[in-house]
Amino acid sequence: MLTFDPSFHSDGGCVLWADETLMGRVRFDIGANVLEEVLHGGSAVHDDANVALCEKERTRIEAACRQAFANRPSTQVKVEPNDFTA
Repeated sequence: MLTFDPSFHSDGGCVLWADETLMGRVRFDIGANVLEEVLHGGSAVHDDANVALCEKERTRIEAACRQAFANRPSTQVKVEPNDFTA
């Protein structure tokens, strides 16, 4: 079970941390490809805008993070566009 932190962090794209029962802390990287291709936004130079977009799309991103973790369990997960289609 994943319990997500209340806020995103910037790192070129967005980072969302979660606690997982067995693995502990898990880092989810939501990169520029997801911001652009899936969320139709994102900026390579405006970290605040990226975080705002991620906050706006939190429900979709959390669902994609759960899907990505189910497919690729690890303490560091890169969220891909296809994680949003499941």
